[in-house]
Amino acid sequence: MTRLGSKNGLPGRPDWGLNPPVTERAVGYLDEVLDNLGVFRSFPEDLIASCPSGFRRVPISTGGGYYISLQGFGPNQPAFAHTHPDSEEWVVVLKGSGQALFSESPVELAPGVVVGRGAARPHGFVSAAEGLHMLTIQLPRPAVGATTWDEAGTTTDPIECVYGGRCRRCPRCGGHSAQMPTGDYSCENCGFAF
Repeated sequence: MTRLGSKNGLPGRPDWGLNPPVTERAVGYLDEVLDNLGVFRSFPEDLIASCPSGFRRVPISTGGGYYISLQGFGPNQPAFAHTHPDSEEWVVVLKGSGQALFSESPVELAPGVVVGRGAARPHGFVSAAEGLHMLTIQLPRPAVGATTWDEAGTTTDPIECVYGGRCRRCPRCGGHSAQMPTGDYSCENCGFAF
């Protein structure tokens, strides 16, 4: 066993030779917090910041072979049907309820339920009245531009976001979209600008 380099005077995490170092990161990923603190504890609702306009996603760790995130839905929020042709997905329900939408066969979601979806299977989600928090694991990470959007979604009227600025639902994926200085909206999940 070797230890990866230390940061801020803290020892690095063990490397058992099984996982290459993470190289694809963005500011705010939770694995960066873990690297700095060594131990990290939080409730999903403290990180997700659910908003009535659209679902939110908080990356935990990402690399070419995986994408792990927390996903949070407010009451009765959709993630519109889409397909990752190159990536399977595993979902663990942490809190709340709703449905995983797989073609004509919805799967009921409740705390503790684990759902797997193979690559190239159209899917979406919808939360129930109490909202929904999930841990999602995609293997490998979907290639940029490979996702297809299979359901004509809708947007919402702009609202004053509870976290600052104005926001509305993304009509492509259903995600939270903040208003940019240009007046357009940009989805924090799929990057769609409208």
